[in-house]
Amino acid sequence: MKVLGVEIFGREVRIVALEQNANDIVDYTEKYKPIALEDDEISNNVILFKNTLFSVFDNFAPNEIVIKYRNPKGKGLHAPSPISFKIEGLIQIYSEAKVSFVFPATLAAYYKKNKLELKPSFGYQNEALKTAYHFIKTN
Repeated sequence: MKVLGVEIFGREVRIVALEQNANDIVDYTEKYKPIALEDDEISNNVILFKNTLFSVFDNFAPNEIVIKYRNPKGKGLHAPSPISFKIEGLIQIYSEAKVSFVFPATLAAYYKKNKLELKPSFGYQNEALKTAYHFIKTN
């Protein structure tokens, strides 16, 4: 099973690609860098962002894309950006893999009892890695 863990952070999409082979979980993200939506008021930028994102998804060929849920009612530091909802909607229309969500509280509860056995290649990938790893271990 191939899973993409996704964290939407402001205007960026951070992705970690994991694959479960027999008893191993392998990170096949390689040198992927976050994809950013620049100036979302220009429709050509949104189209380019969607096409780039879908091309990355196609290259990874996942069975499932799991997004770390963002609370739409969050306040202050926990408030998601309006742009992140646009990005989330674009991800949800990707039709080549199932798209699902996991709540941050679910991840926190899981990692209180379980250890993350993989290390991200880059620090910014940590939440996406936790999301994908949790999905593989619990499904």
